[in-house]
Amino acid sequence: MTAIVICTQNAKCLPVLAASLTFYVPLEVEVYLSGSGMILPRHRTINLENTATNFGDAYNATVNEAFKRHSDVILCNDDVVLTPYTFETLMEDVSAFHEGMGYMACRSDYARGLQNVRYQHDGDRFAMKHASEECVVRVPVVAPIFAYIQKQAWVDFPPINWYSDDIQCHDISQKGFQHYISRSYVHHVGSQTCGMDYEKCVEDAKPWILENRPEFSSWFKTDS
Repeated sequence: MTAIVICTQNAKCLPVLAASLTFYVPLEVEVYLSGSGMILPRHRTINLENTATNFGDAYNATVNEAFKRHSDVILCNDDVVLTPYTFETLMEDVSAFHEGMGYMACRSDYARGLQNVRYQHDGDRFAMKHASEECVVRVPVVAPIFAYIQKQAWVDFPPINWYSDDIQCHDISQKGFQHYISRSYVHHVGSQTCGMDYEKCVEDAKPWILENRPEFSSWFKTDS
């Protein structure tokens, strides 16, 4: 059975996430929790120290620890809330698209592009949702806010906050794996770790990317 991996700094959204995991995830799923001593009441919880200064290093350490016992994991942000159908639907989609799969990521109300349930498709309305929400979609990049991945597909994140998922998804694709958006959904509070100053988030990541991954320099505006 897969494990769920969570990293936190301030843990202010953790109690609500933990409640949804407690009631909506099978009991045999282990939870690796970095940065908090919280023990889930019904799931085996492995608590780890979080000494990282960025998202990438925090999840690299915790995911690689989980891979010592598990061949696959679900990355879980500390500020999401599951529905009764999140885990079940995600794993159904994983089973259907398992071969050559990188990430299988949940949809959300706080994510980019097609991964956001607010994404508008012409003529796509069906009852209380978009008809396209019932389809698994292949995409080049996902935000792994609640996302399944196998050990064989894993590549470490770069040691940054913003753009860490863009670079990691690119590197996983270079290994020959494809990323997908699941039919599954989580509510995502958003930006509880990095904050809402998006310009600062971009500038914080920029020096490392320009020095270490200059092939992505086109992401940033340059003086003409």
